[in-house]
Amino acid sequence: MAERRAGPKRSLLVQERSRDTRRAIVRAALDLWAQRGYETGIDETTAEEIAARAGISKATFYFHFARKEDILLETGWLTARVAYEDARRELAGNGTVDEILAGLVTGIGRRVEKVPRVAVRRMLAAQNVGNACYQTEDGERFGFERAFEVVFAHARETGELPEHVAARSLALMLTSLVMDAVRDWALADPADLCDVLRERAALLLAGARNLSVARRVAG
Repeated sequence: MAERRAGPKRSLLVQERSRDTRRAIVRAALDLWAQRGYETGIDETTAEEIAARAGISKATFYFHFARKEDILLETGWLTARVAYEDARRELAGNGTVDEILAGLVTGIGRRVEKVPRVAVRRMLAAQNVGNACYQTEDGERFGFERAFEVVFAHARETGELPEHVAARSLALMLTSLVMDAVRDWALADPADLCDVLRERAALLLAGARNLSVARRVAG
């Protein structure tokens, strides 16, 4: 019995160490790239250098990441995971869907703005050409739609959005709008990213609410 209880504990410990190692690799890579400049630093920095900065072997590096570009993908998924955690936390309060979404996209915008535009461009490029089967450390692939979907689903349950509006569809549409705005910003769009994201979220909400009116008129 004691051995059976120890098994899950060891498994959790191994998973925790794996996450710590993975995050150490990401931090090491970002530190080196920032020091050398993202324009050339990503290409010039070797896996061996990243491993040395992280205090691990080259073999351990490749156990977690098949290529350097996957580190860029990892940072994107981590940002999406934080957005999901923010959404769950905000839903525990008494905010309206408008307030929650505005805060959520503002948080995303502020995190993106902290990253050099050239680095964001490289992250977006890595997503476009990356392996479609790429997964995060726990086997899940996070995107912003995960955060948006729980908010829209909650809004349907509370009556803030029509029941016939699909939360998943709205989440995918808002994700597309957010990523389009991030791409524009990364390409040196002078508009304030947070303002653009809030406006797009508000427009999508207005359209979703107006859909019920349009359906009644058509009927």
